[in-house]
Amino acid sequence: MHYSFKTLTGAYIAVLLAFACLDAVWLGVIAMPSYREAFESLLRPQFITWPWIAFYLLYCTSVVCLTIRPYAGKNLIHTSLAGLALGATAYGTYNLTCYSIIRDWPLSMTLIDWIWGTVATGIIATCGGFAAQKISDKLAH
Repeated sequence: MHYSFKTLTGAYIAVLLAFACLDAVWLGVIAMPSYREAFESLLRPQFITWPWIAFYLLYCTSVVCLTIRPYAGKNLIHTSLAGLALGATAYGTYNLTCYSIIRDWPLSMTLIDWIWGTVATGIIATCGGFAAQKISDKLAH
């Protein structure tokens, strides 16, 4: 089974919205005090917007291409597990590299952010996979 372009576009929108909501709660409410404390000396007074927009757009594209599209028509567990693997790889790469090369990069924040990215990617992949299944079923009828 293959998903149509319309189905994948809907899945992308679901992934993007889910990620925006999760990260808004995570960064805006739950973890920001810890991030601010851990990285205070590294933070800019005013953040630059385009890099995080580019990250969101590209990462959500990767989630659709690597976790949703390959498992079209299969049990949603496959998509969820692929999301967890993608999140562990992507966030692990970032956090372990930063810990390895940046002086005073805290191990605790490395582990917290790595776990967060793994879980968040699993959740958004599941949301996008669910949306793709619903859209595909609707288009088929």
